[in-house]
Amino acid sequence: MESNDYQSEQASNSSQLKAWFDAQQNEIEVAYLSSKNSYQQSGWGSTPERWQFARKLILKAVNKSGTFLDLGCANGLLLECLMQWAGEQGFYLTPYGVDISLQLVELARKRLPAFATNLVVANAFTLQTPMQYDFVHTLLEYVPENLHLEYLRRLLEQLVAPAGGLIVSSYSSRSRGIIPLDIERYLQQLGFKVEGSVIAQELDGWILTRVAWIEKVL
Repeated sequence: MESNDYQSEQASNSSQLKAWFDAQQNEIEVAYLSSKNSYQQSGWGSTPERWQFARKLILKAVNKSGTFLDLGCANGLLLECLMQWAGEQGFYLTPYGVDISLQLVELARKRLPAFATNLVVANAFTLQTPMQYDFVHTLLEYVPENLHLEYLRRLLEQLVAPAGGLIVSSYSSRSRGIIPLDIERYLQQLGFKVEGSVIAQELDGWILTRVAWIEKVL
């Protein structure tokens, strides 16, 4: 009986988790695909100049050329921009991307046709790949809060290459009154050693983006 109860609980948890991911996918597709604007299709509702200010700081975690996996890559705009910005700094990034939405991945493949085979439809939480990456970038909202630790551990152990980095970002939204999570402190609370962190802060004090990163020790 105890075994049957455990199996029933596991099945229920699995069903609830699937429903959570399905809801997330639907929310993203409704928000991102309601416009032909490339920035909105990447979750951005302001100017290109503010986009650069809010996203370019991710490269503070990049210290060499290599492979870069963006989990939740949407239409590929961030990958495209990171490649360009890295090139301006003397680094070459080979882009890889994963998104739960087929429609968004198709847009990313059109944006980056030379790397279309590097862009796949998958759930970041259950993703399995035949390779590891020098840099892996993610947001925490891709999984329920109670799974953050499990998610980050798996990324670090399975997807990040030795001497590579796991980059975690948190974005704000003025229109929705959302402030970014203090990623550095949160990662430390989860037991990770944070190698570095950076913020994009506007003149009035509003923080657009917080980024922190963990290095995978050899």
